[in-house]
Amino acid sequence: MDPPVPPGFLVELLHSVPHINITLHRVNDTFNPNSSIYIESLGILASIPAALLIISLVFLLLYLLTRCCDRKPRKPKSHGCQKCTLVFFAIVCCAAIGLGLYGNDDLHNGVLQIFGSGRKIEELILSVRNQTEMVKYNLKTKVVLSELEAKFEKPPQMYNQTAQYLLQDTVKMVKDNTTMAINALETVVYLTRPSHSEMTLNSLLNTYEFYEELRWPATLGFLTFLLLLCIILVIGATRSSRCALIFFSVCGLLAVTVCWLLSGIYLASAVALGDFCMKPNDFICSQQKLKDVQYTYCSSVGTNRYVLRLNESKDYLDRAKEALDIMNRIAINLYPRFEMSSKINRLSEELDDSKRQLIALSARADRRAVMEHYANATRGLCEGGLFGLTLMLLASLVSAAILSLLVCVDSHTWIYLTKKRPYEDKSETAPLFPAGAATASPASAQITAGTMTVNRTLLHAQAATSNGTTGGTLIPSSGRNGTTHGLRGASGHHTLGRLPSQQSHLAGPNNGKYATLSKQCKTLESSDFY
Repeated sequence: MDPPVPPGFLVELLHSVPHINITLHRVNDTFNPNSSIYIESLGILASIPAALLIISLVFLLLYLLTRCCDRKPRKPKSHGCQKCTLVFFAIVCCAAIGLGLYGNDDLHNGVLQIFGSGRKIEELILSVRNQTEMVKYNLKTKVVLSELEAKFEKPPQMYNQTAQYLLQDTVKMVKDNTTMAINALETVVYLTRPSHSEMTLNSLLNTYEFYEELRWPATLGFLTFLLLLCIILVIGATRSSRCALIFFSVCGLLAVTVCWLLSGIYLASAVALGDFCMKPNDFICSQQKLKDVQYTYCSSVGTNRYVLRLNESKDYLDRAKEALDIMNRIAINLYPRFEMSSKINRLSEELDDSKRQLIALSARADRRAVMEHYANATRGLCEGGLFGLTLMLLASLVSAAILSLLVCVDSHTWIYLTKKRPYEDKSETAPLFPAGAATASPASAQITAGTMTVNRTLLHAQAATSNGTTGGTLIPSSGRNGTTHGLRGASGHHTLGRLPSQQSHLAGPNNGKYATLSKQCKTLESSDFY
């Protein structure tokens, strides 16, 4: 049986992918999902992107460990190359994602074409069953249950025993042939009626249509999420946003994992579909559970069970029609007054009408009429569907590789992006004598002088305490204009700003000289004492 669609270049390319088992030996590449060896070979193909996922995650882990140990400061201008790299590869990743969206749409259209052709075949079989039941009902009510036999039991005007017996045998022949035609139609109805234990084409289409309704929007949503991630990365790179870059690092790692896993699924599915499209009829006709497919498509010319039973019923109707013509000639001579010809003519018309319907049903159920629907379904799957699946495979592989690179560069970028320096109290780091002190206002100069005097006094008191010359609690005393002049202790007091005259050497951090404020010494203002 020749395939309705010859295999194309893409089918042959995918079919030529080596099929190996766990021991790395070549196995049969014929599409057979019921074979464990064939499924094992597809699983090994799907594990290749999974291995690449593990390698990329290990590389990313080692890279991040090296970056965490490297704490050397970087100049802000050194991040420009990294930002340009992020923006460029994010745009390339968006292009790959767009390719995946196009492939997803092609695959969806190819699957819808399969569903459309399958529905037409299902409608054809349903219409054959309904019309067959209608023909069977008309033959049973209008021919078999007619009152001809009761009318012929009356004695004829011209008694002829031989003609009477012949007429009764002819009537019985008409009914028997019509009954045999009805029985043949019963067989057609039985063959077209689905049973609970068999898989029908309608149930198969409903199952895969449900899965496709889940797959298409889920794939569309995931690819849209990847586009949003790339947009967030571009915004974060151009605005130097640590928040956006960290968000991409976390979500990008999840996206890399999903992309590599999807690549494995797409690779195994594309190779399996290429094997199927190489010889689609062999697999379709090997499915014995699909009774509708077996009777309409897989049967050769002259072996279609539907057509055989319909032709058999038509032959019985021809015999009934011949017997009805003989009965009409005999009845006209024996019963001229009963107007038998009109009733016999109505039966003859019913038989002719049933015969025409059976001929039309035989033409509709013939394999040559059904082949067009199967050819459209195979073309939609092996051309548009396979092309879209291949585009999704390429887009997933490229996106996974680029996202792995982007996560590495992005992590390297946001680690060295420093935050804005917090506000610091300038009074803690300001010099003791600022450059503009000479031009300051009198009020500010007076406050500054008081502040410096307090700090000098604190240093003298601290040095005296360390040498054991001063004890007790230091109490500030206020002078004129609210300025602090000195500190009182238990052993007396000293004049502010002066060193004791008895000591020639005073211990301390500055040997008695005026000290400059540092970060460890807090400046005291005049308001601290009120």
